[in-house]
Amino acid sequence: MFLTRGHLRPPRCRVAVLALVLTACGGEAPAPERPVIGLMQVAAIAPLEEAKDGFLQALADSGYVADSTITILERNAQGDIPTLSLIANEFKQRGVTHVATLATVTLQSAMKVITDRPLIFGAVANPYLIGAGTTPTDHRPNVTGADIPLPVDKSLAVAIEVFPAVKTWGTLYDPSDPFAEFYIGKTKAAAAALGVKLVIVACTSPSDIVTGVQTLRAQGAQGIMQIPSVMIVGGMPAMVKATRDAGMPFVSASTGTPGPPVALGASFRDNGYDMGLIMIRVLRGTSPATIPFQSTNKARLDVDLAAAKRYEVVIPQAVIDRADNVVPASGAPASGAPASGAAKAGAAEAGAAKATPAAPAAPSDSPWALWWSTLAQGLAYVALAWGVYLSSRVLRFPDITPDGSFPLGAAVAAAMILGGVHPVLATLAAFVVGMAAGYLTGVLHTRFGVTELLTGILVMTGLYSVNLRVMGRSNLSMLDQPSVATTLHDVFPMTAGWSADLAFGLLFAAMMVVLGLVLVWYLRTDFGLAMRAVGDNPAMITAQGVDRRRMVELGLALANGLVAFSGALIAQYQGFADVGMGVGTLVGGMAAVILGETLKPKRWGLGATIIMVALGALGFRALIAVALRIGLNPVDLKLATAVFVLAALVLPKLRSGASRTGATR
Repeated sequence: MFLTRGHLRPPRCRVAVLALVLTACGGEAPAPERPVIGLMQVAAIAPLEEAKDGFLQALADSGYVADSTITILERNAQGDIPTLSLIANEFKQRGVTHVATLATVTLQSAMKVITDRPLIFGAVANPYLIGAGTTPTDHRPNVTGADIPLPVDKSLAVAIEVFPAVKTWGTLYDPSDPFAEFYIGKTKAAAAALGVKLVIVACTSPSDIVTGVQTLRAQGAQGIMQIPSVMIVGGMPAMVKATRDAGMPFVSASTGTPGPPVALGASFRDNGYDMGLIMIRVLRGTSPATIPFQSTNKARLDVDLAAAKRYEVVIPQAVIDRADNVVPASGAPASGAPASGAAKAGAAEAGAAKATPAAPAAPSDSPWALWWSTLAQGLAYVALAWGVYLSSRVLRFPDITPDGSFPLGAAVAAAMILGGVHPVLATLAAFVVGMAAGYLTGVLHTRFGVTELLTGILVMTGLYSVNLRVMGRSNLSMLDQPSVATTLHDVFPMTAGWSADLAFGLLFAAMMVVLGLVLVWYLRTDFGLAMRAVGDNPAMITAQGVDRRRMVELGLALANGLVAFSGALIAQYQGFADVGMGVGTLVGGMAAVILGETLKPKRWGLGATIIMVALGALGFRALIAVALRIGLNPVDLKLATAVFVLAALVLPKLRSGASRTGATR
């Protein structure tokens, strides 16, 4: 059901290679001496980790101990959906006797492959929508498990109880989530019954969460009650940061992820335990066909008084008293155990002493909030645009490595910052590692003769695994961690009261000015002129005795260093790094380059071109913000992006055609 985040152990094998080898060998493994359970997981987020812990605990409580009475093979696709089918095939070839799946997409993949042995599921919102069965008793003969319908109606009721002044609630949703419409329908019905207004905005990627929050605010939302979402759980730090900066109350319908002051959802640990009890029945000989689907309906209420203090809100004592888990204002977690009445009262008093109720922020309070956010993001993407400009225009090299080097920069910066490294050093390290990735792309082409396009594909694909290794999981949260903005606050204490968008925006602007000046200076040096000549006239530059191969390698290294630098800045701005955040990076970079070149007068020189490419990055982000602001459904943003790029490509030809027509007349 969810896709990214949490506590994840690295994969224990290379699933794809192993599956192919086993398939080639043919035949299934001999029957094992003891039961072998294959545990499939799509990625690591806190709810799925809780479900897995509950599942393993249920087995252990009944005497089924891993590596003693049973064998458990854990496999995690690390967010790569196609890998799930390979995992299922691996289980089948290795003679796994029972398969356990966590999350909806995992069950979907397993059902296509596992048809001849028990398949037990958990962490699935609605198994009937994906064809696992039609009723709790009428289902596939080898499939059974425990579903977990999350109580979004109760979550909205709690949100209204905690923040009664909020009359318009907003929520983001992922159009690709199979249960998005299901939860939206339940939330709409609850809003109508409770007498509040609901504003809904689609969000297609984690990088769009900040803009989505600002769009909700611009459309009248005073607070956010976030429905369960695969993608948004992975970007929860960005949502927490955006709502906190906007002064919007935030309640989550998913528990287990830090940041929201209040969260009400079902207990995934209980769901995993129920799943384990079903697995025990099957291990003892009961046929899955005779075991009805079970539902884990027990709701869990989490109250985080430390988060409430950061939001500057007070949680009513009545809500704290009935909470299943209370994090005190000091920030020490309650370890998931119900807090005692005294502890709850003490935590509430500590939180109330330092927090004051925050009135819901109306959109009119800060009409520029969306544009400040857009400007800050656009400035962070300027380095990406310059990197794409170097490879595509200066070197004339069709490089798609940026789709991998962008998240590489984010992964390196996030891992180093979380490891205690200074944010500035971590950002510089991301630049260096990005250069290494670009240099590898160049070497594969110049030294080994791999075609230009294929080199980018190979390096980009390989970087996916590298990024997972660097992060140790598919998503790293940097919420409330040091960043280049906090460094600015340390150097200039008077900036401590600035909003995050203002601090990041001004810092990014200063960085881009310095970086742009250095880039213009470099391209005007003899070395830079030789690099430019490599793209303009490779035959001539080779005749002049310049090593073209070296120029291509160094040029791609510099280009991808800039891209990784941009990724590091974006990760710190949005508060997390995700292995999938590079999807569409090249498209955005090319759109900025094309837009900048289109707006640039023909006779302007190199410096002006660099400036216009930077303005193209800002303009591209602004166009997306405008599309959201005027009410364009974010589902259509990818189409709008394609239209923007197409318009930028066609405009110069239309302009030149008009000038020729005028000259003819």
